[in-house]
Amino acid sequence: MRRSLEHVFKRSLAAVLGFIFPSRRPREPFPKNLQRVLVIRQHNQLGDMLCVVPVLRALHSTYPGVRISLMTSPVNHDVMWHNRFLTDTILFDKREFLQGKVLRLRKLMTFVARLHQERFQIVLVPSTVSASFTSDLLAFLSGAPIRVGAASLDGKPNPSAFFFNVAVALDWLRQPHRHQTLRNMDILAGSGISTPDLSLEITLDQDEEEAGKSFVDRVKAPGTLAIGYHPGAGKPPNRWPADRFARLIDLTAGRIRVTSFVTCGPMDQDQVEDLRRVVRSPVEVIRNQPIRHVASILKRLDLYITNDTGLMHVAAGVGVPVLSLFGPTDPEQWAPMGRKNRYICGEGGYIANISVEQVFATTMEMLGRPTYSEKRT
Repeated sequence: MRRSLEHVFKRSLAAVLGFIFPSRRPREPFPKNLQRVLVIRQHNQLGDMLCVVPVLRALHSTYPGVRISLMTSPVNHDVMWHNRFLTDTILFDKREFLQGKVLRLRKLMTFVARLHQERFQIVLVPSTVSASFTSDLLAFLSGAPIRVGAASLDGKPNPSAFFFNVAVALDWLRQPHRHQTLRNMDILAGSGISTPDLSLEITLDQDEEEAGKSFVDRVKAPGTLAIGYHPGAGKPPNRWPADRFARLIDLTAGRIRVTSFVTCGPMDQDQVEDLRRVVRSPVEVIRNQPIRHVASILKRLDLYITNDTGLMHVAAGVGVPVLSLFGPTDPEQWAPMGRKNRYICGEGGYIANISVEQVFATTMEMLGRPTYSEKRT
């Protein structure tokens, strides 16, 4: 009921603001002398945020010397620290501007004034899954003379599209499997801004690099490969059964010399404990660590086997080969791109239909090791 009322309120507010603030398309939507850009991606999760990296890379390569700021939310802020394509990150935390149900107007106006001081020439709001009224409003409040965002998504009009003076119709109905990185890039349609490199990227500083290396070196037995496993996921349909992760770990440890790492966030406790109850091989559990420290550890692994969840994208962002397991979500949209990455999708969209033998065979293939049958022949 509360969400329904909020939806009605936002649509009504959008209609009023659209009447008050009509937007005219600029003569030159993407200026040749672009120097100051704001990208807003504050309403999404880790994976959604990392899939915007190619947009940042494209801007950075097309406009040498351009200063790019990225607006984030508390959920996806830390993972973008030090990103080499960014000048800075701007944290937008709704909780700072709301006290209960009361809007803290003075704090909001201070935040808006800060945005105006940056004198952004253009603001981009990529949208792929849904449009965000808050993000669209922030684009308008930024004071940027050019505001680029979604006019519609898959034929459904964006109620707050009036905040943009370059409104782009984003339609993937004829390309339902178009990857999320490409969907993010589509906000730049017709601009001439592009990049051939669609990889994700997390930039770690020297201290972080050394901390990750030190951790893995301390745990990993000499002469072994380091393989990571992530049995959790925020959505239950995305979780491959924990006992199968345990069987996979045991099969792999019985076949090659390996040190096994298991990542565990606050939502993954039950799955990790289920795994530990039945696994026979030693595992090192990385539990509830800051996301950047986890990223620094993942970078030192030889392979990461994970459900479809945020850490899948984090692993891809630090360059470790990723084997991702999918159930109801579309792997062609969400699985990490690149030749060194692989995915397996459960038949009928059920992740439980993936067998341990399938994952084990793909694991051996990705590690360049023969399967049992190949060894016999």
